[in-house]
Amino acid sequence: MRIWTIRKILDKLVLKFEKNKITSPKLNAELIISHVLKIKKLELYFQMEKEISESQFNIISAMSSRRLKNEPLQYILGETEFYGFRIKVSKDVLIPRPETELLVEKIIHDEKNINSILDIGTGSGAIAIALAKNLNNVIIEATDISNDALLIAKQNAAFNCVDINFRQSDIFSDVPGTYDLIISNPPYISQKDYDQLPIEIKDFEPKSALQADDNGLIFYNKILQNAKEHLTESGKIYFEIGYDQAIRITEIAKENGFKDIQVYQDLNNLDRIMSII
Repeated sequence: MRIWTIRKILDKLVLKFEKNKITSPKLNAELIISHVLKIKKLELYFQMEKEISESQFNIISAMSSRRLKNEPLQYILGETEFYGFRIKVSKDVLIPRPETELLVEKIIHDEKNINSILDIGTGSGAIAIALAKNLNNVIIEATDISNDALLIAKQNAAFNCVDINFRQSDIFSDVPGTYDLIISNPPYISQKDYDQLPIEIKDFEPKSALQADDNGLIFYNKILQNAKEHLTESGKIYFEIGYDQAIRITEIAKENGFKDIQVYQDLNNLDRIMSII
């Protein structure tokens, strides 16, 4: 077998990724190699002439082949980072986005004195875990209709050493009690917009966690229609939303008796977070 050093395999992967127009080719190559070698990315550059084993080479090659087919790197590695925490991901859950960290940041900053949270459509559990890590003495109930997603979420909670009550439920169908906060990052992409998504998203991430009927609004509608029964007297709702949905969701909220509605922008000045009382 040809002798491969970290330098040689890194250079080879970067060229392949560049040729196939993979976004951030160098970073992708670094993350795959460091993951297989079980070292930090920065450490690669202190060990550039280190030889890798045949088995390591084969694993790196297999992962690289998957990336060349546009499979998201997070699924290939089996994990990602969200709000500073490691989160396991599989094709059963949506890959957590940086935009969703803004939802977590807003809640941590503004809601320090709450006692209970309901996270609807928890997926990987990323939001619930980040809140559990940063809010003291809060009871968190996290639901999802997908049992496969809940299995991943439970693993993530255990790995990150947080206590979260997970429950399989179609929105409020199996949810007891009332909560100070109801939070949700539901599927909100319309079918039209879904058809235009990059292959990396459309062909690999679960459609049920992305696309929603009624121009992406059906889950906001269902939550807002029934939320008052599950909120405490001063309870509040937080949503992540699509960039063009704030006006319509505001109308739906008002139709269901909510009056105090705030919209917050992301780093690109696009509407992204809503709070509703």
